[in-house]
Amino acid sequence: MSQCEARVVAASGSEVWVEVAGRAPSCGNCKTADACQTGLLGLSMGPSRYRLENRIGAQVGDQVQLTVAEGTLWRASLWSYGVPLLLAIAGAIIGQFVSGDAAAVAGTLAGLACGMVVLRLREVRARGEGNLFSLQVQTKEMRFKEQS
Repeated sequence: MSQCEARVVAASGSEVWVEVAGRAPSCGNCKTADACQTGLLGLSMGPSRYRLENRIGAQVGDQVQLTVAEGTLWRASLWSYGVPLLLAIAGAIIGQFVSGDAAAVAGTLAGLACGMVVLRLREVRARGEGNLFSLQVQTKEMRFKEQS
């Protein structure tokens, strides 16, 4: 499970805007955030803001953790690269069988366009479900001194 720290910058109704500052490490295994070219949320430079459902009652100024479920990044990568590529190849093969090289090029472009439409529909559905990130309150460790 990948996590990064964020700060609540705005709240309205049942939603909050959280800001992730700069670079976030993609996992807890790296010693420094500079080890990866992009972080957990594809961050490269500067803060990014995300709108999330406020299931935990977070308020402006709260420090929270964004959690991405295991396998989410892998599935997103597979869909983003694999589906358009496979549809482009399928379109090229169909075009080649139908009418030669010109139709293969047209089939490739049509396959890419279909891939982009499929990705857009999945994005709209995923945003509607609201399961991309989960928001958790960041806990603070407290230590008590023993009285002698």
